[in-house]
Amino acid sequence: MVPTDMAASGRLCDICETREITVFAIDWCPECEQGLCQSCKYHHSAAKLSKTHQTIPVESFNKLPFAIQEIKNDCSEHGARFEYFCSQHELPCCVECIKTTHSECRLLTPMHKVVEHYKTSNALSDFEQTLSDSINNLNTLIKDRLNNISLLADQKEKCLESIEDAKRNVIAHLDELEMKLKVELEALHGEHLKAIEGSVKEFEVFKTNVAKIQAEAVVIKQYGSDFQRFIAFRDFEKKLKSLETDTHSLATNDSAKQISLSFSTDVVQSVEKLIPTLGGVIVNTKESEIKLVDHRGKQAQILAIGRPCIDKIKLKLVFESVQVPHGHKKNSIMWDNCFLSNGRLVFSDSSDKRLIVFKESGDYDKEIQLPFNPNSVAFITDNEIAVGKSNGNTISIISIVTSLVDSSFESEGDFIQSFSFRKGQFLIVIVNFGFSITDIEGNVLNTILSCCDDILYAVLLNDKIYFSQFNEDSIFCCDLKGYVINEYRDKRLKYPVGVTCSEIGVLFITGYKSNNILTLHVSTSGNELKELYSSSELHLARAISYNSSKQQLLVSTEDGKISLFDVSY
Repeated sequence: MVPTDMAASGRLCDICETREITVFAIDWCPECEQGLCQSCKYHHSAAKLSKTHQTIPVESFNKLPFAIQEIKNDCSEHGARFEYFCSQHELPCCVECIKTTHSECRLLTPMHKVVEHYKTSNALSDFEQTLSDSINNLNTLIKDRLNNISLLADQKEKCLESIEDAKRNVIAHLDELEMKLKVELEALHGEHLKAIEGSVKEFEVFKTNVAKIQAEAVVIKQYGSDFQRFIAFRDFEKKLKSLETDTHSLATNDSAKQISLSFSTDVVQSVEKLIPTLGGVIVNTKESEIKLVDHRGKQAQILAIGRPCIDKIKLKLVFESVQVPHGHKKNSIMWDNCFLSNGRLVFSDSSDKRLIVFKESGDYDKEIQLPFNPNSVAFITDNEIAVGKSNGNTISIISIVTSLVDSSFESEGDFIQSFSFRKGQFLIVIVNFGFSITDIEGNVLNTILSCCDDILYAVLLNDKIYFSQFNEDSIFCCDLKGYVINEYRDKRLKYPVGVTCSEIGVLFITGYKSNNILTLHVSTSGNELKELYSSSELHLARAISYNSSKQQLLVSTEDGKISLFDVSY
């Protein structure tokens, strides 16, 4: 009877299937890319070639996305096993690929070296933290947008109340206008009524006079003598003529004009002109004040910039001239420094057998005693740093927690001047030789003879090496064959020593005698250096490190004064 969980997986044992035996697999071997039943799993774990393989339950394998399940260990073009990883093309390659596509590539690392520690590497934890930050950022943005919806609803209600208030104010204003018009109407009506009544009185007087003449004329006509009638009517004609003249005069002047009252019928148009609107609904926008979480600090902002303008790069002092405590020897020589992932700072004392650790705030944390005098230091993982042996050719990987040497390897040449570590590779400056590029275990990937002497520090950036040559007051750039292809010089730079870089091609250099920090953007066509900061506190400025996650620059002087800067672009 086949167990239900095995049958549910739907995957058969590949080894049994080649023998035409149908058995469901219980485990999956990523190395062999085969499903294994219980019996085959036992033989698989006992066989010499496969006993070190780490198998996983089939149920776990089935949880992987289909695209990941389809990733094979063999080259699809040549059918051979992937043996190396090309850092230049960021592709796995088999032996045949090396002979063809990658024949000119120098940065080839054995595949097992690349993948064996990747699960616990800083790169994977960095990626996982980035995913976590992305989820947190999206949750923050969604919460902010939902809050904005609530804010819009509240402001809509307030706007409706304001509109009602505006309407009431307009109505109150119209009521006031109504009262004014009514008062004005009453005044005009009274004024013109009085004028008309005055005219009526005048006409009534004329009428009375005319009626009197009319009555007297009837009597005189009936009872007067001819002479009396002649004299009287001649006098009446004069009076009547005068009355007619006055009547005509009144009839043609303002007293007889027709007066009427009316109200404008275009009140709506008038109101629309006087009050075209009660107001306006205004949409206000402002830049979001959300601070997105990013364990790599402001690096995302820098990457978005692409090619920052060198004139816009600024340094803001966080703290300055914090003194590293003296060790057993009075004259300490602080050779190098580096950032740890948690923001702590590490300094190497090449005259004493110790590393000094500071907190992010600039406060002293602890010392790590070493069995040798150190020179260069570099961040490897959250718990490990690489330390070079002064006057030797050994690089050791030391645990920050236990202060013990976890592993070490010897480089070419007799003495290591300094080294830097970026993207899983060491760039080692070897006295009287040049450079050596190795992986984290010391396997040599490339050796470069140098035509220059007096090289103190160097960094590998975009397949080019940038190094300081203090006797020439210059920064040089050479390719991976050692040919110098550029030189950077500035009158403000005296005895350049420390060199570090950002992920976007910006170099930072310390001036040992010029007491300053300069910068250079190597991706631009120009070769102009720019002074970022100058201070007497940077006298004997030596080591310099850049923290991409926090966008900070750490500088330490040879006599142990440390300064920390925020970098803005």
